Amino acid sequence: MSDLGSGVTGKPTLAGEGLQIMGDVKLGRDGVIRAKVKGNVRASGKLVLAAEAVVSGFVEGQDVRLEGRVDGGIDGRGQVWLGPESVLRTRCKGKALRIELGADFKGELSVGS
Repeated sequence: MSDLGSGVTGKPTLAGEGLQIMGDVKLGRDGVIRAKVKGNVRASGKLVLAAEAVVSGFVEGQDVRLEGRVDGGIDGRGQVWLGPESVLRTRCKGKALRIELGADFKGELSVGS
């Protein structure tokens, strides 16, 4: 597994204390989300959802690291990494999956091709 733990440096970040996004977010490359999103998030590259991120919709990316909360599910075209404080509901799909101790996942799981 490649290291998603260091985050995605030098890439677009959606952040700000109290930032709330109403609607879908599309990133054409790697990115970091540090906001509340009421909508879906799609990234063409690696995606990190920081501890303060709360997504009410579906998340899709090449490699996805979750430290915050996602209620609509995750579809990683590569690997999905659930951090120790993460909360994931509905479903999780990826070619590879890492779930750290303390992660809270409830839903359907699909790992592999």
